[in-house]
Amino acid sequence: MMAGWGSNDHWSAPHFDVYGFRRSDLKNLAEKLGMDLSIPLDEITPSVPDSTDTKPLSEADVEMLRMEIDTLKRQVRKLESERPILIKKYREDDPLFLAIQIRNKEWSKYDHDNDRATRANQASIKQELENMGFTSRQAESIELVACPIKRG
Repeated sequence: MMAGWGSNDHWSAPHFDVYGFRRSDLKNLAEKLGMDLSIPLDEITPSVPDSTDTKPLSEADVEMLRMEIDTLKRQVRKLESERPILIKKYREDDPLFLAIQIRNKEWSKYDHDNDRATRANQASIKQELENMGFTSRQAESIELVACPIKRG
């Protein structure tokens, strides 16, 4: 495929997963919308939608949109209240930040029904943290916080 879509070694491939989207999901969406991803970016010309086709919003539409905005604002406030404070504020190697990153990366494919095959590699995580300069005890503690299951 042109433009690197569907290719793991494309220069931009690592950036897609960082933002929470899988390349395959984006590709499927583009195909569903009839977008041709093989066209190089420099050949794409943006178009402005014709505003004459839009009809004015009714009072019911406006009220529905206001309710949606209120719902989204409540969701944002709830999420902000759950977010840990001072992440990476005073140190780049913030242990809580690292634990969150490890959980999001290493445990994303965990399946409780297939525990042994899908669980993160405890020793590997600990070794990686030690290579970053953490003591064995610190690395073990960070790995423990990152682990979402009870090990027995």
